[in-house]
This record gives sequence, C-alpha cells and structure tokens, in this order.
Amino acid sequence: MKWTDDKVNELERLTEKGFTAKQIASIMEISVKSAEEARHRYGILGNGDWVKWGDDKVNRLQELVYKGFSNEAISKILSKEFDESIEGKSVENARQRHGVLKHCLEKDSEIKLYDKAIHLRPDNYMVCCDHHSPYHSERWINRSLQIADVMGIEKCIIPGDLIDNDFIKFYPNPRVEDNSTFDREAKGTRPVFEALDYFKEVILIKGNHEDRVNRATDGKIQARHLFEIIGREIWERKFRYSVYDKLFVGDKWIIVHPRSYSQISASVAVRLAEKFHRHVLNAHGHFFAMRYDRSGQYMGVDLGGMYDMRKVGYVNLKTTTHPLWNNGFAVITADNKVHLFHENTDWKYYGVD
Repeated sequence: MKWTDDKVNELERLTEKGFTAKQIASIMEISVKSAEEARHRYGILGNGDWVKWGDDKVNRLQELVYKGFSNEAISKILSKEFDESIEGKSVENARQRHGVLKHCLEKDSEIKLYDKAIHLRPDNYMVCCDHHSPYHSERWINRSLQIADVMGIEKCIIPGDLIDNDFIKFYPNPRVEDNSTFDREAKGTRPVFEALDYFKEVILIKGNHEDRVNRATDGKIQARHLFEIIGREIWERKFRYSVYDKLFVGDKWIIVHPRSYSQISASVAVRLAEKFHRHVLNAHGHFFAMRYDRSGQYMGVDLGGMYDMRKVGYVNLKTTTHPLWNNGFAVITADNKVHLFHENTDWKYYGVD
C-alpha cells in the first residue's frame, strides 16, 4: 500500500496510544507485516515508545553520524540527551527517512585511541621532577616541602623520573665501587614516598626512566608494579599515575617529560609552547631556565630537578661538553601564576633554609 502523510500520522497516533502491530493492522485494514515494516521505515517504535524526529533531533543525529558513531552508540547518546528511549533500529530508520548519509564510516571500537592524558582543573600545585631516586637530593625535597607548607600547597605533580631504575638500564654501569640493584633502589626510594605523603594527592606521569622497566620486559612489568612494591600503602592512597608523558592543567598549562632534548636551556620548552599554545613546565633536560616563545605569549620553563648530581656516576666519572645540571621546582596557582624556585632563590624571604 502507499503510505501517505495521513496514513503515517494515523500509524504514529495509534502507536503512541500503545496499540500493537496486530491491533493497528486490524484498525487500518492492513497486514501485520505492512504495519511493522512501516513502523521501522518511519522510525516509529511500538509498545507506546514513540519517537518523533524533530529538527533538533535530526540535526544531532546527523552530527553524530559524521563523527563516526554507530547506530547503537547514537541511540544511547540521543536517549540520554533527549530523555527518552530511542532504539538502534529507530536511528537506522530515521537516517533513511531524513536522508542522513549511510556511507559515513563508523568508528572502529577495536582500535585503541591514545587520548587519555590527564586533564586537571586549575588549582595550586607543587611541580617537581627528576628525583632519580635513590639519587635524589634530600635538601631540595625538603625545600619543596617547606615551600608547600608556607604556600598551603596540598597537591603535587611529578612529571617523570621519580625513580632512576638504574638497575635495569641498557648502558654499562660506570661506577667502579658498586652495582645498583632493585633492592637498593627500593630501599633508597621509600623515604621519598614517605616525604611525598605530605601531600593530599600526588600526580605522577611517566618519564623515560619509568619506561626503562617497560622496555626491558616488553611491557610485562610496568613502573607502577615497582612503585607498589616500594610503598604500596602510600602509592594506593596518594598517587595517581599516567603512562602518558604529559598532562594538562586548565587551558593554560602543559606539564611534560618529553622525548626531545636540547643542550640549549629552555629550547625544548619554548618549542613545545609554540606547538601547544600553552605555558610549558618541562622536565627531562635537567636545566633550569625560563623564556617566552616568539609570540611573547607563552612561557617555556625548564624545571631543573630534585636529584643530587654528586650521586650520579655517569655525570661525574665521564667528562663531556654537556651543560651541568641545575636543581629547581615550581609552583603554579589556581589563577595561572607561576613561582619558580632555583639555586638563586631568596630562600630567607620564604623562611626556608
């Protein structure tokens, strides 16, 4: 039969009242099969669940189709957004009825998306990196805790290399007096965990030294497994860990432990600022510096680190032309201001030794 607008409206009216396909077929003097096919064709659901496809719903349907969502995923999204039950079959029929492209590709749910980097709200954060524990500096860790106490900082961000993982590195060990073992590193790192327990929350992202164990074991052992051994109770209670080498704070900051390196201080930080259009707090290089990018809008900051360079064998036993390292850390505040702390900071001003 030919489905005129009047007949479609009648079908919708009867469906809305809760009539079954068999009852509708009897009232409209058509076959049950014809009634069921028409309901599917025009996106009309049975059992009293009637979907009316207005312009706002059709526009949203089209937007979701273009984004690659499947009919089932779209049905769930629309059901939530429009506060009604919309089935996948209704979505399929609505696409046909309203000419929404059927050739658009759907997202492949089996392909992993790498878009889960941490995004934090603007707040007051201590940002300190490159402890390389057990080769950390007790003095600099204590300074960071004193500054946190003075400024009322309760959250700490560590952009990588909390632990050195010297025991599993690929390079020959230059130290002639001993060889590192995991037991030794775990014992030396435990006090750092206890110091970080000062904060209400510690957000740690992966640095290249955390990645050492992952690379050495083909991913079978992750850095988080070692941290659980070192201090499980503190780790589970205080730490939040990301396998990404960056995180974002609000829409102004990116904090990163990049793969890139330059012997020119702040060079990597500034180039990242130009790339991401954000202020950058940069770990990994072991330099302390700050300068603006070419636009004059974004800061690139090298954070230095919390290591004790005297404890690092390859720096002291082999002479190179590489720049010497600098200690340092930073505080960013909820109003997007940054406070930088380094060797030439006036510590007495803060009441810090």
